[in-house]
Amino acid sequence: MAEEKGTVNPEPKLNKVLEKTPETSEQGSSDQTIDISANQKQFETDFALKLVETLISVNNDEISAFEAINRFVEKPEICCFILFARSVPLNPIAAIYPEGAFLIFRGVAVPKSVNLTEKKLSEMEEKIMASHDISNENLHLLDLPPEMLNAFEIAVTIYNGKAEKVRTSYLAAVKNAKSQVIEISAAAICVIIIITTALAVLVN
Repeated sequence: MAEEKGTVNPEPKLNKVLEKTPETSEQGSSDQTIDISANQKQFETDFALKLVETLISVNNDEISAFEAINRFVEKPEICCFILFARSVPLNPIAAIYPEGAFLIFRGVAVPKSVNLTEKKLSEMEEKIMASHDISNENLHLLDLPPEMLNAFEIAVTIYNGKAEKVRTSYLAAVKNAKSQVIEISAAAICVIIIITTALAVLVN
């Protein structure tokens, strides 16, 4: 009886192990898929930020067009960067107030961080064409790898969002500057009227 019990007991345990093995395998595969997806999304986000930060640095004259290109190594990365630069608006913030000081008033400088000029864009394109085997025929969004195409779309969204915030900030600064001009001008006119009136009274 003891021997029979000894031979019967391990079988249910073995069945339980066999039943759990496929589930464990599926769970491991699922975790691996999630990790790959998370890594790809992280790459897309990081590369999108790299595109935006590089272009903003060029706009601010912090780096040259040559230095900007050298931040990207592989050909798809360089193509993605120039396509991104082409996709953003040129000079999206126009000057609506004097940038330099005048009379006793300060000017309001137009922000450069999102103001890509046509000259800088052309300079980058020329350097890329000259130093890499890239032409306009190679520059198509659909030719980019899927992860870089996603990064491109993320970068455009981030850059346009920054541009809108900068524009709003600039318009607020201009509004404040205009208010100061009106207030100071009104105060100056009042002083002139008072002085004129006082002189007229003294003369009479």
